Amino acid sequence: MVGKVHTIELYHFGSAPAIGDDTMVSDTTPSRHDRLLFVSLFLFEASLLVIFLALEVKGETHIDLFLSTRPGLAFLCAGMGFLVAGAVLIYLYLASRRSPSRNFRLIVGMNLVTVLLILVVGEMVVRVGARTYLDGEAFGNVALKPKAWDRTVRHYRHVIEKASDDLSYLVYDDGMGWSVGTNGRSANGLYLSSPRGVRALREGVAFTMDEGKTNIVLVGDSYTFGEEVRYEESWGYYVDQLLGEQVQVLNLGVPGYGVDQAYLRYERDANHWKPKVSIFGLFSHDLLRTMTVYPFLANPQWEMPFSKPRFILADGTLERMNEPPLRPEAIFSPPSIFDLPYLELDRGYEKSNWQHSFYHASYLFRLLVSLFPSWSAEPLGFSEDVMVSINAAIMTSYVRAAALEGTIPLVVYLPGRWELERSSSSPTVAERVLHEADIGYIDPTSCLLEVDPADRYMPGGHYTPTGNAAVAKCLFPVIQEALAQAAVGQDPALADRSP
Repeated sequence: MVGKVHTIELYHFGSAPAIGDDTMVSDTTPSRHDRLLFVSLFLFEASLLVIFLALEVKGETHIDLFLSTRPGLAFLCAGMGFLVAGAVLIYLYLASRRSPSRNFRLIVGMNLVTVLLILVVGEMVVRVGARTYLDGEAFGNVALKPKAWDRTVRHYRHVIEKASDDLSYLVYDDGMGWSVGTNGRSANGLYLSSPRGVRALREGVAFTMDEGKTNIVLVGDSYTFGEEVRYEESWGYYVDQLLGEQVQVLNLGVPGYGVDQAYLRYERDANHWKPKVSIFGLFSHDLLRTMTVYPFLANPQWEMPFSKPRFILADGTLERMNEPPLRPEAIFSPPSIFDLPYLELDRGYEKSNWQHSFYHASYLFRLLVSLFPSWSAEPLGFSEDVMVSINAAIMTSYVRAAALEGTIPLVVYLPGRWELERSSSSPTVAERVLHEADIGYIDPTSCLLEVDPADRYMPGGHYTPTGNAAVAKCLFPVIQEALAQAAVGQDPALADRSP
């Protein structure tokens, strides 16, 4: 009889025991129902997590548009998984009520303890590993949402105080937001400026209006300014030396400028010098900067405590917003970032990055929502087409303003490292802008490619002295030609001037 019972136990191994035989069945091997319960619990919990993250990613996007995206499809799949797993769990629970010997409560309890243990350990790891990061906290390379405005304020007030203690090189400007200070010196002593805010070889050098000299002005960003190198290693200086003593090159470039600010700098400050030629240095990232109001939002690594003007296109006409730009002290005075004006015009502003919810008390949940940032359809006002149109209109305004003042306008496209190394032959966004504006430009790519790749760019991404010399080499013959045409009263056509 014992052998017969033993045979039945082997046959029912892992199954629900027959009535009267439950004491003879092993409790250590999961049954088919137990395995189904394990899987259903996992699916139920995983679906809840995906639904939560998908709703976070959704943000304020309309549900119809959201469901057509990958996060929306993940949301739908998770919703189906949640319903199926929930239905199975209800079935298994009711089955366990009919057969008290089933392990439903034990398995659910073990699952909850496991999940709780994972959450507690994960929370401890993220809390211990989190570090202060400019406007909030970060875990590894991930900035944790939401950002903290009070921490941002404290950081930039310190930046402002430090700048006021040193001989600050960049100062507030009510036209462009910031500019090169007069008689300025950078903290590292690498950058010096004249009494009129022109980059100079020595502090206090006064450029003069010499009737015997031809003036050329340069406007643009840090690539035009010559960041990371000395004045005598910038391409503006090399051009000045190549053109000889009868030409004076005045560098009005300013680090961090967008296309809009470079144009405003030309419009306000260049006419004083009555230049025969003006050169607009265009770097691709400048186009994105045109679409911002507060640089510290889109580029926090710059630590720029300034705001800037912003152009929009209204019925095809450029309109200037945020005029005059807020002073640094005014930017960091409001109790909330939501009190700042023109946030909606800043491509670097994302409302969800600054909104606090109850679950943000958990560092683990902050990490999860930071790994999966809010998705949104590209706002119409920040699409690439709109960005190209606004920048093209600004470049057209520059050419028109220069021509009206009797100045020959030239544009030089300054390629970054990634543009020289890319394999695609399609035009860059900067080239798209110039094509739409129908403006010819100088492309020094061929000269830069002659330089050893290891000697083209500084660690911060700007041109080395050798790279700047290469740019000047390509610019020199075009400027010579423009000056020769101007000398005989000709109007040089702005055709493509790629060497």
